[in-house]
Amino acid sequence: MKKQVQIIIALQIVILSLVTCGQNTKLHERSFIQELNEMLVQSEDGTYSDEVMRSIFDFIEENPQSLDYEIILKEYSNIRIATSEDGNVRAYNLERYGFGGNPSLGFECKTLLQYRSGENVYCYEVESFIGYITNIQHIDSNKYYLLEDYQGSVCQGEHDFFSLSVYKIENDKLNKVKGAFVNHNNVSDNLEFSWDDLGGHLEMDYEKADSAFIYNRYRKELFVIKGMPLAGKKLKYRQYNWNGEKFEILKFDETAEFENPKYFIRIEQQSEDAWIYKCWNGGIKKGEPDLVLSGTKQYWLYDTLILCDEWWTDDASTPLGNKYTFCNNGYRYEFYYGWNRGKQHETLYVYDPDENMIYYGDFTSVDKP
Repeated sequence: MKKQVQIIIALQIVILSLVTCGQNTKLHERSFIQELNEMLVQSEDGTYSDEVMRSIFDFIEENPQSLDYEIILKEYSNIRIATSEDGNVRAYNLERYGFGGNPSLGFECKTLLQYRSGENVYCYEVESFIGYITNIQHIDSNKYYLLEDYQGSVCQGEHDFFSLSVYKIENDKLNKVKGAFVNHNNVSDNLEFSWDDLGGHLEMDYEKADSAFIYNRYRKELFVIKGMPLAGKKLKYRQYNWNGEKFEILKFDETAEFENPKYFIRIEQQSEDAWIYKCWNGGIKKGEPDLVLSGTKQYWLYDTLILCDEWWTDDASTPLGNKYTFCNNGYRYEFYYGWNRGKQHETLYVYDPDENMIYYGDFTSVDKP
């Protein structure tokens, strides 16, 4: 009986210590957030001096346990915080003059990265960012992280500039990965792209959010917007795949499907410079296709339909559309897919060996399920 009483008392002590520990943790968290809020109070002119910014970063470095805190701050225009979904990396962004003006976001910003390596938490101040860190994605279990560096402005439209970089936690250091992005024959440390929104309705791709980039950690797929979105045109993404050490651009186009009451068409890339045209009669994809052809692809950049065979840039010269050409015993099939003269085109033209057009038909894109 005496032994049982001793066991019960021991259990009560353990439970009490756990409760007390949890209470102390919450107390420390509230105290940290309260003090941080007090430090973030702006001066009369609404700016942060070098001394104030340094003292805020020093305070964060002196409290490594804060990485586990859920930071809820008052409304301040001079700070932005981003945390990875696994909670191991956090970015504190301090803007000297506040996140306003032109550039409106990221004018004169300092960034402190807080990260966990093993049981310890470290801090690393980064000065090479163009703006501030808005998004941190955990790439995989090997401590790789994708950071989105952003700067934007508003001047006759919204202009956003992004730069993605990859960091790895290794030997207690947070190191930037060199050559993290492979775009055909080009290798770079950063993936840079822009988004100029000049107004108008944007119809988003079926599985993409209204976002400049999306990373799927389970499929190791990175989607990045292509150039400038246009009113009435789907926002297109370029796809990169993570190979365990770097992102490589997907060399093949995503398969596209189109339908009208007479035909169902599927266009897919077969190799680096060859595309396959599959067609089912009756407007329904069922069984084997009734016609299979191999062909080529060209791009057009302007409403005048100036065609080019290659396009590699990541800037605002994104092609407005694609022209696919397939031949069959002297017959030529041309499928146009893109934006031209104020409207979206998804159109098939068929010509006989004498260059007479024998079929013209408009189609509708088939969204993926």
